[in-house]
Amino acid sequence: MFRGAVSMKTKTFMSLLLGLGLLFWVSSGGGVAGTLQDVRARGKLIAGVKTDYPPLGFLDKKGVNKGLDIDIAKALSKELFGNEDAVEFVPITSENRIPFLTAGKIDLLAATLTIIEERSRDVDFSIPYFITGQTILVRADSRITKYQDLAGKKVATIRGSTGDIAIRELVPDAERIKFERNFEALQALKERRVEAFVQDFVLLFNLLQKNPGLKMAGLQPFRPGRYGLGVRKGDKEWLNFIDQKLTKMKETGEYEKLLDKWFGPVARALWKLFKPEK
Repeated sequence: MFRGAVSMKTKTFMSLLLGLGLLFWVSSGGGVAGTLQDVRARGKLIAGVKTDYPPLGFLDKKGVNKGLDIDIAKALSKELFGNEDAVEFVPITSENRIPFLTAGKIDLLAATLTIIEERSRDVDFSIPYFITGQTILVRADSRITKYQDLAGKKVATIRGSTGDIAIRELVPDAERIKFERNFEALQALKERRVEAFVQDFVLLFNLLQKNPGLKMAGLQPFRPGRYGLGVRKGDKEWLNFIDQKLTKMKETGEYEKLLDKWFGPVARALWKLFKPEK
């Protein structure tokens, strides 16, 4: 995606990342033990992941789970069992991911989960592993340049997503047309059933590369947030295990390699600029 000469769209992506100050890490706490022992006894990690969110979580042409979130789940599996393939991936959506976790259907959410207070009532979050922000995808002929311009307009959002929450709170006069899947929202935009599609900038930038009739509405993301892995509330031992592994990945350079794999030289350059102190 980022090979060859730097295109205008790649420069746009770099501007978005630089504006957000991509990639930082902080510490986090936890509660009561449980899942870690269950996973070890089972001999397999069960992770809820996205399948329509490149390059974080998606299916390749052979139907195999790929992406940054997938590789992080594999790294946890390798730490647990010495085998990165001892993990089962369960496809989830933004709307059903937390119910799947709280119902015990999965052990972990590795699914572009932005850390927000509204979700912290049901989920404990790992230390952050990625910074994101909301952006607006529009058709090439659109005059929308900022989220305030969405007032009174039909806006595609994903049910249960941070983008949907952001528009609900920031632009209450917008008519939110909620979809389950990103491709559904994208199609609605292309067919002029909505005026804009609001989602995390990483996904929208990826979609922009494949849809030349669209553009980003301005370069300034809004509602910046941090992705974290999600565990059941109070699962302290499991959360501590995950945090320790994420920290180890940062310190050994393993995580930097994953960024390079999924985001190319842009991510490597930004990692050097924004790599946090140990």
